[in-house]
This record gives sequence, structure tokens and C-alpha cells, in this order.
Amino acid sequence: MTDARKAASAARRKANRARGKARDYERVRARAVLPNTRVMITRRCHDRRFFLSAFGDPRKGHTPEQTSNFYGYTVARAVKKYGALFHGGVQMGDHHHNNITDRLGNRPDYKNSVHGNLARGLNARFGRFDSVWSGGGSCDTVTPSDDETLEDMAYSDCNPQRAGLVKWGHLWPGFTTYGWRFGETRRFKRPDWYYDPKKPDNPEVIELTRTRPDIFPELTDDELSDKLFDRCLEIERGVQAEMKAQNRRFMGVRKLAKTKWWRRAKSPEKRFGIVPTVAGSRPSKRREELRKNEAWRREYAEQRDNLRRGLPATLPHGAYFLPVIYKVPVKPP
Repeated sequence: MTDARKAASAARRKANRARGKARDYERVRARAVLPNTRVMITRRCHDRRFFLSAFGDPRKGHTPEQTSNFYGYTVARAVKKYGALFHGGVQMGDHHHNNITDRLGNRPDYKNSVHGNLARGLNARFGRFDSVWSGGGSCDTVTPSDDETLEDMAYSDCNPQRAGLVKWGHLWPGFTTYGWRFGETRRFKRPDWYYDPKKPDNPEVIELTRTRPDIFPELTDDELSDKLFDRCLEIERGVQAEMKAQNRRFMGVRKLAKTKWWRRAKSPEKRFGIVPTVAGSRPSKRREELRKNEAWRREYAEQRDNLRRGLPATLPHGAYFLPVIYKVPVKPP
């Protein structure tokens, strides 16, 4: 490690210690899980491996259609089981994005279903037994504003283009909601190599509908679909202009087909940055949400301390793990 990197690492540790000392309550890792919360869920594969790659060994049936169908079926199954509203998503080679509204406030169960079944199914497909996901867990970014929700959906739809993989979204061979209209439904067939057909949660065919989020109420479904597509087109053209200025070319489907699932991404990776919990290009809105989160964590820490000392404790509304597992009472909304 160079002297500059050592100095930067020491500065980060000093700043983290100062932030911890400034907090007047014990650290809280819990986050509020509230109903009707719009959120973008992101999770990365272990060691940035291409476990979610659309390609594989065609001799074993590892085709783009098989992988895309498996991903779509898994997401649709979780959406139906946990009552989430699905707004968009994409299956990249080494990570994925889901844009949902957590209508019933059970986002942890939704994520466990999606990530657990994807991991077991991919291991079964590749004949491996190790971790599929990065140990850091998923990144859940709450999107409180209409503009941020639209931007996050466009980010998911245009992720392959931003990564320099395909020039246009419809060329992406993996699962993507690029081009889906709000209210449009796609059907996915149960993979015969993973899901048990005897279980009622695993129908032979399942449907996944792209539901419009509760944003821009003045627009119809078609107008909102057009607004999203226009934004995607703007992003695509911006990426194409940037690639041309840098004298770079998109990888393309033919070269993507040579990608092996056991390889890993080689692009530079940002480390030690801040993991966002609230999306917000408007600083005032972001600060407002962060202040609410701070107040919630302070109340949670106080009630958790009462619980440890054997005193009566009622956790703030949105607490999830302790109420579900240990039946600790929760305040009403």
C-alpha cells in the first residue's frame, strides 16, 4: 500500500471514530421497514463473478433465454408471495437491480426469497456449493420523490448501456424491463431444473406485471411510460456520445456470448465510499429523510436499551427483526 493510500485510510478511520463519538446513543444497524415504501434493491455477486451472466455452456442448456426466464420467474414468485409492486429491474452479469414498492412492509422476506432462490438455483445450474452473493448484503435505497423514482427506474433499464455492453437496451440478452409499458405483463415458465412442481408456490407459468409507481398523478399510464422511455433514450444517447468521444466501442452481444460465469469483472471498483440509504438529487429532501431516519434510530436505541435491562419496551413503528422473531411490541403507525 502506498503512503497516500495509507494516509487516506487513516483519515477515514479518524472521521469514523469522530462520527461515532458525536452520536449520543449506541449504534443502531436496524432500519425502518415501512409499508408503501418505494425502494431500489441492488445486490452484487461474490467477488464480482458473472454468476448472473446470461450466457453459459449451450451444451448444458445454459442459454440467455434460460437465465432470463429463471430470473423473471424468481422475481415474479416473490412479488406475488409478498405483495410487492414491481416497477422495473435488470439482471446484469455480476449484480442486479429491482425497483419495487414494499406495499406490506415485508421487504426483508421479499429479498430473502429472491436472493435465496437465485443463489440456490445458480449453484444447482453450475454444480457449485459456495456463496453466490457478496457478504455485504444488499443495498436498499429509498426513493421518496417522484423524480428520483423515475430516475432509478431509468438507471435500471439503462444499466447495460451505462456499462458499455450494448448500444441499445432492447439488445440486452438478460432480463430487463427496458421497453416495458406500465401495465404490461410478461409470462415466465417454471424452470424444470430447480423449482419443485409439487409445491403450490411454484406454478407452471407465472406472470409479472410492470406496475406504475405512485408518482406524477397528473400523467396517465401511457404518458408516464413515454416519459420513462424518453429519459432512457436521453441516457442512451449520452452514453453513446461519451463512448464515441473516448474512442470506445460497445462490447456487443457476440462478444458477450464468450463471457464465462466463473470469471470476474475487471473494471475499477470504488471502495470505502458511502452506501446510500436515501436517493435524492434534491439536498433538502434528502436531508429531511435522513433526519427522520436519525430520530428513528435514536428511539430504537432507547427502547432496545430498556429491553436489555428488563424494562418495558415498545419499539418504533417499522422495526422488523425483534418484533417478528421475538415478538417485541411495536408502536402503531
